[in-house]
Amino acid sequence: MASAWMLGSDVTYLNHGSFGARPRAVYEHQCSLRNDFERQPVQSIVADTEAVLPSIREHLADFIGTTPDRLDLVANASEAVNSILRSLDLQPGDELLIPDHAYNAVHQTLRYVAGRTGAVVKVVHIPLPIHDEESMVQPILDAFTSRTRLLLIDHITSPTALVFPIAGLVRAARDRGVDVLVDGAHGPGMMQLDLDTLGATWYVGNLHKWVCAPVGAAFIATDPSRLSSLHPAVISHGYEQGHTEEFNWQGTRDYTPWRCIPFVLDWVENRWGWEALRVHNHRLVVWAHDMLCDSWGVDPLTPRDGRLLGSMATLELPKSIRDRHDSEKSLHDLLLREHSVEVPIMEWDGKLWLRISAQAYNTPDDYRRLDEVIASMR
Repeated sequence: MASAWMLGSDVTYLNHGSFGARPRAVYEHQCSLRNDFERQPVQSIVADTEAVLPSIREHLADFIGTTPDRLDLVANASEAVNSILRSLDLQPGDELLIPDHAYNAVHQTLRYVAGRTGAVVKVVHIPLPIHDEESMVQPILDAFTSRTRLLLIDHITSPTALVFPIAGLVRAARDRGVDVLVDGAHGPGMMQLDLDTLGATWYVGNLHKWVCAPVGAAFIATDPSRLSSLHPAVISHGYEQGHTEEFNWQGTRDYTPWRCIPFVLDWVENRWGWEALRVHNHRLVVWAHDMLCDSWGVDPLTPRDGRLLGSMATLELPKSIRDRHDSEKSLHDLLLREHSVEVPIMEWDGKLWLRISAQAYNTPDDYRRLDEVIASMR
C-alpha cells in the first residue's frame, strides 16, 4: 500500500488527519489537468470546468448518500462553515450551541457571526474520559433552551478524535426545531455517509483528508428547504441566480482539485475498495491506541473496543513527558527534528495530548517506532 503514496521514507508519518496525503496517481492526474489549463486557460476554466461540474456533483453525491441538487463545492470546511453561518438570519439573543471539542477555526467563526448579530455562542463542556455515547449526548441535550437556533457539532472531533453519535443528536435537535450544522471535516472517506438519511440541515466535509483528493476540494450538503437562503462566503457574478451558480463561480481559482474528485473516488475503490480501506484504518488505529495506552500507562479517552473511534485516536502523554515539555509546539518540533516522527501534539485541559492517525501507508511498526521514541524521552 505504501508504494502508492509520495511520502518521504525518512519520516514516520502519523498525521494524516491534518492535511491528508495524495497518492501519486492523484497527484499526476492533477498535474495533467494543470498542464491543460496552462495550454488554454480560458478553455479550461470557462468551458471544460463548466461542462464537468454536474458530473462531479453526481459522482460525489453517490459517494456520500445524497442528490447532486443538494451539493455545492468549496475549497475547505472552513469556507463551508463561513458560507453557512454568514447566511443565517440571526437575532440578538439567539443561542448557537457548540461542544468544547470543536475545531478552533469554527469557534472563531461563531464568535465573529455572534458579534455582528447579537447572537450568543454557548459552549457545551463534554468531560473526559468518554465512557459511552450518553456521556457525549446528554450535556448537549441539557443545553437546549427555547432560544437555541443552531447546533454545530463535529462528526469526528479534531483535537480529541471522538466520533460523535450525530444521528441521534440531529434527530433530537430537529425535533426541537433547531437547525444542525455537522462539521464533517474528517467524515468523508473515514466514515460511510448517508446524508439524506442523516437529515442534518447542513453537512460540510473536506475531501483532501481521508478521501485524499488535492487540497482545495470540499463540499456543503444542504437541506432542500434551505438552499435558497444559502450564499457563498465570496459573492460574485452568480448572486441571486441560485446556489449552484453562486458557488460555481466566485472568481478565478484553481478548479483542478474539484475536477480530481471523481478520479480519486474511483481510484481508491478500484485499488482497495472504500469499505476495505475504512475497516483497515479503523482496526489499525484501535490496535495502536490500545498498545500505546498499555505501554505509556495512561487511561484511554474512549472505550478500548474502538466504538467511538474512526481512523484517529488521541492519547494523554505520560506524566514524565508532560513535566519536561510544557509547550505543544516545542514537543512536536523535537519529535520531528530529533526523531523524524510527524505527529500532532495538543494542549487540552492543562495537559498535553498526542493524536495518531491510520491510513493505508501506515504499518504497526510506525506506532512501535513512536512508542520507542516516547520511551527514550521519559
